[in-house]
Amino acid sequence: MPYWDARHGKPQLIVPYSLDANDMKMVALNGFTEGDQFFRYLHDTFEQLREEGGRMMSVGLHGRIAGRPARARAVARFLDHVLASGDAWIARRIDIARHWQTMHPYAGGAA
Repeated sequence: MPYWDARHGKPQLIVPYSLDANDMKMVALNGFTEGDQFFRYLHDTFEQLREEGGRMMSVGLHGRIAGRPARARAVARFLDHVLASGDAWIARRIDIARHWQTMHPYAGGAA
């Protein structure tokens, strides 16, 4: 979840970024070797989070990696699945940050 950090003077909103559900695993040794593996991992992560009541799932995508045709198909299948679920918000990091700033403004003091 995003959080405020005020350790260095001015409060800064941190929107966590994870390597867990990240297309970098497509190019890393011992990572995913095909799009279907990436799709299954994203799908299973999403479904587990839904079963637990839902929370933020960060998916790291890079045009030079996930943009390759077979990998892009896996991402499209995942997005279709999420949209079909009807209970998730697909957002860019900036959208999440703006939402968090509105709903959870910095309250002062220690972050």
